[in-house]
Amino acid sequence: MCDVGLAMNLTQILRSNNLGVLDSYMSACFVRNMEFFKSLNPTLFAELSKPPITHNLVFDSTGLNILNLQDNALVYPTSGESTMIATHLALAQSPMNNPQFLVHTNHLTLQKLDEDKIPLTASICNKIITLMQESGGSKSYHLPSDFLPSSTFFGTLGGIFLQLLLERGVYFHSLLLFEEYLDMLRIMLYFVDFALLFERVSERACYIFVKDLIHQEFIHTYFASRKITNNFLRLELFLYESPKVANAREVVHEAYRVNSRGWGSFDDEMIGVRNTLDNLDKHYPVLHLPERVDIPICVVGNGVSLDLLLPFIKANANNMLIFSCGTAIKPLKAYGIEPDFQIEIERISYLKDVLKEAPLGDTTLLCGSVVQPEALALAKEAYVFMRGGSAGAYLFGGRSVVEFSAPYVGNAGFALAALLGEEVLICGLDCGYIEGKAKHAKNSFYGEETPQIPPNAFKVQGNRESSVYSDALFSLSARSMERCIKAFTPRLVLNLGEGAYIQGTRACDVSAFSLRELGKGEKQRAIESIKAHCSTDYTQVFEAYGDVGLGEVLAYKEEFLALLGVRACSKRELFALIDRIHHFSLKMSAKNAFVGLLFEGSVGHILHNLMVSALHLPSDEIGNFYVRAVGIIREGVEKMAMSYRLLSMGR
Repeated sequence: MCDVGLAMNLTQILRSNNLGVLDSYMSACFVRNMEFFKSLNPTLFAELSKPPITHNLVFDSTGLNILNLQDNALVYPTSGESTMIATHLALAQSPMNNPQFLVHTNHLTLQKLDEDKIPLTASICNKIITLMQESGGSKSYHLPSDFLPSSTFFGTLGGIFLQLLLERGVYFHSLLLFEEYLDMLRIMLYFVDFALLFERVSERACYIFVKDLIHQEFIHTYFASRKITNNFLRLELFLYESPKVANAREVVHEAYRVNSRGWGSFDDEMIGVRNTLDNLDKHYPVLHLPERVDIPICVVGNGVSLDLLLPFIKANANNMLIFSCGTAIKPLKAYGIEPDFQIEIERISYLKDVLKEAPLGDTTLLCGSVVQPEALALAKEAYVFMRGGSAGAYLFGGRSVVEFSAPYVGNAGFALAALLGEEVLICGLDCGYIEGKAKHAKNSFYGEETPQIPPNAFKVQGNRESSVYSDALFSLSARSMERCIKAFTPRLVLNLGEGAYIQGTRACDVSAFSLRELGKGEKQRAIESIKAHCSTDYTQVFEAYGDVGLGEVLAYKEEFLALLGVRACSKRELFALIDRIHHFSLKMSAKNAFVGLLFEGSVGHILHNLMVSALHLPSDEIGNFYVRAVGIIREGVEKMAMSYRLLSMGR
């Protein structure tokens, strides 16, 4: 608390209505905060030292208020006395049950997983839920009054309530604060002990944005760095509406939704590992140290934009390479277009049937190593690439892993095109829902579809004139393409569709340009060049071919279980422990992508179910529940390790 040599804190001062003591408190608090920001952020300190431009604090006989310097209007209504203090006293009352605050939960509520699809992961998670129910868990969730979850505040109009919460001993698990005006942050300095605020938020979890949310990556980092604990429950407050506040809220809502996307599982990754081993045993050539070809590559997805682009693709088929992604092959072939490469990445068991129905015919397959061998066997000619983001891609330390190949097959096709070509054309990779249109192209695997915007979708910038909406996976797909462009730096990327705008691309109508006519045999030479950079000499393709990493898997298991061995007796302690384990998971995925990605999805599911189950317990005393839950997790993770041991023994 700001030390003004007084026995009274701000809560007591406001309730006593002692304006003289309040004046002393405010002066001392402002000075201490300026000293704090001078050491924390000298640039912000310099800005705060300037005279106010938009707003200023008013303190007179009627009490406290904020003056808008643009029109001389008071922010808080008055009727003989200011309502500012009363407003903040009310805001400080039970935020989780206060009608002024919004409490958000995402779709990842507490529900049992399908044990037929992901048996090892689902067994652990479902047993934790059952334990919660047997331990007296209720349908509603519970947090202690002195602990608040991930919190986002947009414009605090003085922020007095924040100090009142701090004086009650409230601790924020994470906090994102946005102030549209620098002067509003300056006014907060009179009331809020910022040094104490940073102490009462988890380490590196207090984010303050002023004027603009220009660093969207920071917002995504805010959620992703505590992916589990920031993922389910979120407290939100905005005290006024404006275009900037609306935009800031949209950015935060998008990042929150993206953070809750599907996580995968150990069970699914094991399918990919087995498929990778089987495909390498069959000696399929693997993409290795590729070089760029000097002709355009057209990446074709199955978005509804493809319908209007089919005539362009057919007319220019001889002047560019055509990468068909996933189910785009069917509408392409129905229109008489033969792709040069069919790109696939899915581990799904029915992929073989999809390719038969297309039909695949003579089209060359270029697949992620995790694709089922039965699908690859359909092709007259098939090649493999190590698809980044899947454990199988890193099994033997591949020297040419194709990153940015998730979450959709279109991302893999685009990543390959950006890696292999200088000029990339995008057709039908819509990354969103186009208003008034179906999701997929006609004559596709999905049959007839009606135009429908899902209820959880949010509006994004369109590539052309159409209104476009996105969701968590589409947003992730778009961001993956944007990072891919920055990493692989193709000379030109033209987006010909009507879907979402992709930063780094140029929106273009097919009538606005023409492709140069290729010389005789030029296209075929480009195709052969790509194939020539696929090798069956696995000792060159991989750094450690033959080592299936059993020792690394067992070491991961032991470290994970050791972290769980630190007992959590309260929900705040549990949140902190979950963050530590999640950071370990991220660290392992960066350090050793194979073992990290093998377990990362299941670790996410386990931690999420552990957290949400604990939230449903009516008491903050969760020590006994935690010990029993760890026993369930330990048994399940041992089974995972055993399943990998059995796989390695079969090699």
